[in-house]
Amino acid sequence: MDISYIDSHAHIYLDKFSNDINKIIENSLNNNVHKILMPNINLATVHDMLKLSSKYKNICYPMLGLHPCYINNRFDSEIDNIFKNYSPDIIAIGEIGLDFYRSRENENDQIKAFEKQCKFALEKDLPIVIHTRNSIDETINIVSKFSNMGLKGVFHCFSGDLIQANKIIELGFKIGVGGVLTFKNSNLKNVISHIDIMHIILETDSPYLSPEPNRGSINEPANLIYISQKLSQILSIPIELVSKVTSQNVKNLFDLQSN
Repeated sequence: MDISYIDSHAHIYLDKFSNDINKIIENSLNNNVHKILMPNINLATVHDMLKLSSKYKNICYPMLGLHPCYINNRFDSEIDNIFKNYSPDIIAIGEIGLDFYRSRENENDQIKAFEKQCKFALEKDLPIVIHTRNSIDETINIVSKFSNMGLKGVFHCFSGDLIQANKIIELGFKIGVGGVLTFKNSNLKNVISHIDIMHIILETDSPYLSPEPNRGSINEPANLIYISQKLSQILSIPIELVSKVTSQNVKNLFDLQSN
């Protein structure tokens, strides 16, 4: 069986990759990562993200969204300006969500921004890519309102417990699994061991959260193989099956069937 992976979440359009992006893509392809999905984070990164997806068409795929860590008092107009770049090439709305890690001071603005972007995703019939940090339950509550209207997506970099995972799955959303799965002290492996692979997609979140054995270095899509190997071990299934099912899950969610 051929092995072919999709990295469902990578920020390889950021400046730190600009000098060796050709090598990053080459490494990805040499390690059987044939598609890379790129969530946007704010208006300032839209141009570079779209440029990269155009240069590597059918390898790099663009999304549009305002990340919760970049929300300020002008978030409403920034979201409008981001969405002015919408085209049929956009595969999802993301990276969007809630982040209460450092503070909840702008909680109301984060919620407003999240809900506005969920509504846009529904209008365009696109999935969403959700960032949650110290906010999983609050995010589930918001998403539950929109899932009844047909909204789908993924909880990227999932770090919750099994109860939360099952709620996400009941809403019809996927669980995004990345480098944290390989960390020795992470409890994520215990949660994931109880989840059917049909609900899981793989990601690197490059340049962040490099998996073991490369933890501490700049992450890149080629490292997806280490996450896949760990998932294969945890679920006691062949790595070929991990590749096949998780890739098909991504294709189904982001409507990449013809690509």
